[in-house]
Amino acid sequence: MKKFILIVVLLFQYGLNAQVVIGDNVVSNQNIVKVKDGAKGIILPFSTTYTAFPKYDASSPDVFSDYPNLVGGLIYNKTDDQYYKYDGFAWNPARQIQGIFQPKGSRLGISSGITIPCFAFGLGICLSLGAPVYLAPDNKSQVLVDNLLLKNVSSVTIKQNGMYDVAAALGFTGGSVGAQVGVTEFKLTLQVKYTPASDWETIVTKTNYSLVFIVDTQGSKTSSFAQTISLPTGAELRVVPTITTVGGSGGSMAAYGTDSNSINSYIGARLIKAY
Repeated sequence: MKKFILIVVLLFQYGLNAQVVIGDNVVSNQNIVKVKDGAKGIILPFSTTYTAFPKYDASSPDVFSDYPNLVGGLIYNKTDDQYYKYDGFAWNPARQIQGIFQPKGSRLGISSGITIPCFAFGLGICLSLGAPVYLAPDNKSQVLVDNLLLKNVSSVTIKQNGMYDVAAALGFTGGSVGAQVGVTEFKLTLQVKYTPASDWETIVTKTNYSLVFIVDTQGSKTSSFAQTISLPTGAELRVVPTITTVGGSGGSMAAYGTDSNSINSYIGARLIKAY
């Protein structure tokens, strides 16, 4: 009787650990599930829109809730014809390179912004008080990851000689009140300090415009750019915003600021080739 029970237990244990084989009769201990068929495929879960993906949440910064038990999940999106993988925080498209799973890329958010007061009497004068600091803590749910280790105590600094794709975006908040008709220019400038002793050099400037009619209340304005540049080890990066108002004015005042939301404000870099 004891031998019979032992045999049953061993067979039951083997059944729990046995491999599932489909389309073949050759078992391998290298796999849990084995599928072999030269004429048929496997249909994985699919959707016609990402809003139907599991854990979709429009109120989240990355529109998906965090759920560690779903890590590694795959789903096919018919709309853009590609697979998405869940990393515990969001569904990431297979053909898109993001900071989270790109080992040679960083995407940094704003840790402290600035205010930009303006006074307009025909030609507006705005005072940009410094530059925003892109040293926010890493947050995968907001796609903020510093894989290139660009963040120093108080600066964004290149750690390896190479060719980089650099992208930056900055959202402007606020508006103007007064008797004014014209155009407001929102300008974003990428500057590089190549050595600690050198001056800041302008690399690229991007400008967006907002029409003003009495009251500028169009909500947030965003400027962004992307540039490929060669950078040495130790080079510092910063983004400088400026605002100019041009138009007929009987006198107006404005108070602009920088949006700290990582969707609208960030600096990113990807190492293309190391030297």
